[in-house]
Amino acid sequence: MEILKHVVMDHFAHRDNWLTKIDVRVKLFYIGVGLILNILSNDIMIPLVFFVTSLILLMTIKVSFVTLGIRMIMPLLFGVFIMLIVGLHKGETVVLSGSFMGYELALRKEGLLIGLLLFTKVAGGVMLLLLLSFTTTITKICMAACWMKIPETLIEVLSFVYRYLFLLIEETETMMSSQRSRLGYVTWFKTIKSFGSLAGTLIIRSIIRAENAHTAMASRGYDGGRILTIQLTPLVRSDYAILLSCVILLALFSYLGFVCF
Repeated sequence: MEILKHVVMDHFAHRDNWLTKIDVRVKLFYIGVGLILNILSNDIMIPLVFFVTSLILLMTIKVSFVTLGIRMIMPLLFGVFIMLIVGLHKGETVVLSGSFMGYELALRKEGLLIGLLLFTKVAGGVMLLLLLSFTTTITKICMAACWMKIPETLIEVLSFVYRYLFLLIEETETMMSSQRSRLGYVTWFKTIKSFGSLAGTLIIRSIIRAENAHTAMASRGYDGGRILTIQLTPLVRSDYAILLSCVILLALFSYLGFVCF
C-alpha cells in the first residue's frame, strides 16, 4: 500500500514553489487547451512536446523520476497494450510475425504507427494531468470549478470522494496488516483469496461509512449546497502575464504540430 499511498498523496501541491503560486484558473486553461490539442493532434509531435514540457516543468520543482515513474506505470502499460492491439489488427505491411498458442500473429507497420500515435497521446495527456495534480490542491480545483459555475453537486461529490479516499487507504492498510499477520499472503492461492476477501469487506465498510457520514451530516442540518467558504481572488497583472505566455506557448505548439509536421 505504500505505492498507492505515494501515488494519491498531494503533499507536492502544498509546497511553496513558483508553479503552486500560479493561479489555478491559469493552470486549468493551459491544461484544458493542452488536452484538447493533444487529443486532436494527427502527429506524435504535439503529444511528445507536451510530455517533455510537462516533465521539464515538474523537474524544476524537484519532482523525482521515481515519483513520476510510479504514476506513469499503468497509463504507459495501457498505451503499449493499445499499440500492440492496433498493430495486430490494422494495416497490410507485416513487420514482425510469429505464432502463439497455435495462433498466427503479425504486427503491421500501419497499425503500429496508429498505435504509436495513441501511445504518445496517452503519455502526453497523463503528464499534463500530473502537472496539474503536483501543483494544485483539490481545494483550489473546487474553488475554480465554483468560479466556472460548475454545478455544486459535482463539486460536493468531488470533495467528499477525495476526502474519504484517504480513509479508505488507511482502512485497507489496517486490513492488509491483519491478513499478513495471519499468513494470508504466504502462497499465491492465499494471496488471491485474501485480496478477494479484502475487496468485498472494503465495499461493505465503504457503504456503512457512507451511511453513517450521511446520518451525521443530516443530523447537523446539512441538506446539500455550498461547501466552500473561500472564494478565488481576482486575477492580478502577473496572472494575466502568465496567461498570455500560455496562449503564446500553446499557439506555438499548435503551429509546430499542425503546420510544420
